[in-house]
Amino acid sequence: MDKIEKLTAAGFPVAVKQGVVLVDFFAQWHGPCHKQGDLLNALVDEERFPEEVKVTKLDVDEAPVIAAKFEVDIIPTLVIFRDGHEIGRIVGEADENQVMKLFPGTAE
Repeated sequence: MDKIEKLTAAGFPVAVKQGVVLVDFFAQWHGPCHKQGDLLNALVDEERFPEEVKVTKLDVDEAPVIAAKFEVDIIPTLVIFRDGHEIGRIVGEADENQVMKLFPGTAE
Protein backbone atom coordinates (compact mmCIF):
# COMPACT_ATOMS: atom_id res chain seq x y z
CA MET A 1 0.00 0.00 0.00
CA ASP A 2 1.27 3.47 -0.91
CA LYS A 3 1.64 5.64 2.21
CA ILE A 4 3.31 8.49 0.35
CA GLU A 5 1.14 11.52 -0.34
CA LYS A 6 0.77 12.30 -4.04
CA LEU A 7 0.93 16.04 -4.58
CA THR A 8 -0.86 18.04 -7.26
CA ALA A 9 0.53 21.12 -8.96
CA ALA A 10 -1.87 23.26 -6.94
CA GLY A 11 -1.00 21.56 -3.65
CA PHE A 12 2.77 21.53 -4.11
CA PRO A 13 3.56 25.06 -2.86
CA VAL A 14 1.54 24.54 0.31
CA ALA A 15 3.02 21.08 0.93
CA VAL A 16 6.66 22.24 0.84
CA LYS A 17 6.15 25.62 2.50
CA GLN A 18 6.63 24.48 6.07
CA GLY A 19 8.72 21.75 7.68
CA VAL A 20 10.94 19.12 6.07
CA VAL A 21 9.44 17.56 2.94
CA LEU A 22 10.96 14.94 0.64
CA VAL A 23 9.49 15.12 -2.87
CA ASP A 24 9.91 12.25 -5.31
CA PHE A 25 9.61 13.74 -8.81
CA PHE A 26 8.49 10.78 -10.94
CA ALA A 27 6.50 9.63 -13.98
CA GLN A 28 3.97 6.78 -14.03
CA TRP A 29 5.37 5.30 -17.24
CA HIS A 30 9.02 5.16 -16.08
CA GLY A 31 10.30 1.84 -14.68
CA PRO A 32 13.12 3.25 -12.52
CA CYS A 33 10.59 5.62 -10.93
CA HIS A 34 8.54 2.60 -9.83
CA LYS A 35 11.64 1.03 -8.26
CA GLN A 36 12.40 4.33 -6.49
CA GLY A 37 8.81 4.53 -5.28
CA ASP A 38 8.95 0.97 -3.94
CA LEU A 39 12.12 1.82 -2.00
CA LEU A 40 10.56 4.96 -0.52
CA ASN A 41 7.42 3.03 0.45
CA ALA A 42 9.57 0.41 2.19
CA LEU A 43 11.49 3.10 4.08
CA VAL A 44 8.21 4.73 5.15
CA ASP A 45 6.80 1.34 6.23
CA GLU A 46 9.94 0.66 8.26
CA GLU A 47 9.73 4.16 9.78
CA ARG A 48 13.30 4.85 8.65
CA PHE A 49 12.80 8.56 7.99
CA PRO A 50 13.16 11.08 10.81
CA GLU A 51 9.78 11.73 12.40
CA GLU A 52 9.56 15.32 11.15
CA VAL A 53 9.99 14.36 7.47
CA LYS A 54 6.92 14.29 5.26
CA VAL A 55 7.43 12.02 2.23
CA THR A 56 5.56 12.99 -0.94
CA LYS A 57 5.65 12.47 -4.69
CA LEU A 58 4.83 14.62 -7.72
CA ASP A 59 4.14 13.31 -11.22
CA VAL A 60 6.18 15.45 -13.62
CA ASP A 61 3.71 14.80 -16.43
CA GLU A 62 0.91 16.30 -14.32
CA ALA A 63 3.03 19.22 -13.07
CA PRO A 64 5.52 20.13 -15.83
CA VAL A 65 5.78 23.78 -14.76
CA ILE A 66 6.88 22.82 -11.24
CA ALA A 67 9.33 20.24 -12.60
CA ALA A 68 10.81 22.93 -14.87
CA LYS A 69 10.94 25.48 -12.05
CA PHE A 70 13.05 23.11 -9.96
CA GLU A 71 15.11 22.02 -13.00
CA VAL A 72 14.03 18.39 -12.82
CA ASP A 73 15.26 17.11 -16.18
CA ILE A 74 15.98 13.51 -15.14
CA ILE A 75 13.60 11.21 -13.31
CA PRO A 76 13.42 9.99 -10.72
CA THR A 77 14.74 12.98 -8.78
CA LEU A 78 14.42 13.34 -5.03
CA VAL A 79 14.40 16.86 -3.62
CA ILE A 80 14.29 17.67 0.07
CA PHE A 81 12.84 21.00 1.17
CA ARG A 82 13.00 22.76 4.52
CA ASP A 83 10.47 25.55 4.92
CA GLY A 84 10.11 25.93 1.15
CA HIS A 85 13.83 25.97 0.33
CA GLU A 86 15.69 23.13 -1.35
CA ILE A 87 18.34 21.67 0.95
CA GLY A 88 19.26 18.47 -0.87
CA ARG A 89 18.80 16.50 -4.09
CA ILE A 90 19.47 13.13 -5.65
CA VAL A 91 19.20 12.88 -9.43
CA GLY A 92 18.50 9.44 -10.85
CA GLU A 93 17.62 6.22 -9.09
CA ALA A 94 19.08 6.05 -5.58
CA ASP A 95 19.70 3.19 -3.21
CA GLU A 96 18.68 3.13 0.44
CA ASN A 97 21.99 4.47 1.73
CA GLN A 98 21.97 7.40 -0.70
CA VAL A 99 18.43 8.33 0.30
CA MET A 100 19.18 8.14 4.01
CA LYS A 101 22.29 10.34 3.57
CA LEU A 102 19.87 13.19 2.85
CA PHE A 103 19.15 13.02 6.59
CA PRO A 104 22.38 13.28 8.61
CA GLY A 105 22.60 10.71 11.38
CA THR A 106 20.27 8.21 9.70
CA ALA A 107 22.55 6.52 7.13
CA GLU A 108 24.07 3.16 8.09
